[in-house]
Amino acid sequence: MSNEKNSGALSNMHVGDVLVAHPSAVREHEISIVPEKPHAMAATHREAIEQAAVEAEALAVDGWLTEDQIHVVKFAAHRPNGE
Repeated sequence: MSNEKNSGALSNMHVGDVLVAHPSAVREHEISIVPEKPHAMAATHREAIEQAAVEAEALAVDGWLTEDQIHVVKFAAHRPNGE
């Protein structure tokens, strides 16, 4: 999946999508279901993406990553019919 056509603003996400956020200079990443507060933490970027990808697949939603709280990159797409 190309990051260029799957990136953009936070407004690209749908309610229920899984979001991985790197909120500060610390290594940990937060995992949340949009628009809720984080429900999990992961020690590394890799662990966060892996955990969120599993959640997104189980929920049949998309998975997103933000490093700056403004821009997002889609890393998983599971919504039926490309919703």
